[in-house]
Amino acid sequence: MTTFMATFGGLPEELIQETLLHLSSIRSSEPQSTAFRDKKKEKARQCENRLRQRTLHTLCLTSHHLRRIATPILYASFTGSATWQGIEPMKLFHRTILSPDYAVGLKIKLAEYVLYVENRLSDYLGNSLHDGTELSGASHMVARYFYLLADVVRHVPNLQHLSVVSLETNDVSFWTYVLPADAGTEAPAACRIFAGHGCRKLQTLCAQIHTEGYGVGADAASFRRICSAMTTVPLLSDFRASGVMTSGLSVPFYESFKNLQRLEITECVLDLDLVVDIWSACDGLRHITCAWAFLDCWDESPSDLYPGLLRHAETLESLHLDLGEVRFDYASSETLKVLGTLRPFRRLEYVGISETGFRSYVSPFLDTTHLTPPPRIAELLPEALKSFTLLLTSGSSPTYGGHMDHSSDMWDLVEDCQSSLPSLRNISIMSGEPLRRSPLITEAFSKIGVCLDLDIKDSVATPAFSL
Repeated sequence: MTTFMATFGGLPEELIQETLLHLSSIRSSEPQSTAFRDKKKEKARQCENRLRQRTLHTLCLTSHHLRRIATPILYASFTGSATWQGIEPMKLFHRTILSPDYAVGLKIKLAEYVLYVENRLSDYLGNSLHDGTELSGASHMVARYFYLLADVVRHVPNLQHLSVVSLETNDVSFWTYVLPADAGTEAPAACRIFAGHGCRKLQTLCAQIHTEGYGVGADAASFRRICSAMTTVPLLSDFRASGVMTSGLSVPFYESFKNLQRLEITECVLDLDLVVDIWSACDGLRHITCAWAFLDCWDESPSDLYPGLLRHAETLESLHLDLGEVRFDYASSETLKVLGTLRPFRRLEYVGISETGFRSYVSPFLDTTHLTPPPRIAELLPEALKSFTLLLTSGSSPTYGGHMDHSSDMWDLVEDCQSSLPSLRNISIMSGEPLRRSPLITEAFSKIGVCLDLDIKDSVATPAFSL
């Protein structure tokens, strides 16, 4: 004790603990595909987390007293990678937290300290799952890794944040081991518990899924099953998913989401009716994002999404809806219906929306010769709007014959802003092709206090497996 107090200058234990809390892991609030878009930032975060982990481990070896303070902080987080270099740390962490004994100097099991679990498919040192797949025994290693990761989740009852990217095939799975048996809505509540203990304290979930192909590994990777299981998690407020697909049977959800505020689904291949089912299983969402990677949609229209959105008209604050990669049956355009007006959404301050299905199928946004004039943009946007992003479809940018300064849609929007959209301050027009400078319309917006930004839409997929 004397050595310990001398080392830290006689500081109170509470102050030392508060200082060591600054060595906690830096958490990720995004799926891997989103985080990897800024590779420099993600590498720096992973590197810093590794440095903090080593520092805490070293402090635990300094003295028994300091070990008692630092151990709960050290084991509060697990950050790993599904690589050959990551399998041994995974085995060690799994073996340690499953020990039936209490931690040295503590009266609680290590598993109860774990609050955050994260994995990636590559690390800041350049090791990646993709590069190791050709080695002998790779499939066994990967299967073992995701089983151990799932078993960790099953044994940490105080988990608050989970960020996982997994492979889901017939032989490899994470979700198979944490989802309850598909017992149906009539089964007793005890049979519908997520991860065996219900994750009663889980607040945020980031899930990214990779499968061998559409429909492969459907039982394990069914997003409907995942959502159904998560409805039983009472404190879940932030749910972000990437790479998910429509697969498996269309069964009812166990319950409705009790506390969900933010739902982000990106790079998905989900049928519109499933998206509506998920939105309808929520009450009072404040933030919705849904962006498709691809979908052939011959029997549905963007308007089919509207009832699910309208359920949140009184609470929704931000909406990002990208249907640019959805292929509708344009040959039957007379039966296709656009999304619908967002005027009823009284609290909606940010809208990011693709041109597809927003106003018209037959008149591109920058078409200066509308045969049948579509509704004015301001008529479709909420009065409380502060920021608006329009995602142009390929072929409708000024590069293909039009010019923003000559767009009647844009001049109509300038005219309508002050009366219909008094709070609007930022407009972004994003396209897959470079947009021409448009000084006249830019100046017109500037005079009424609106900043117009013309940008290139990031349509290049980020590599899934490496930094």
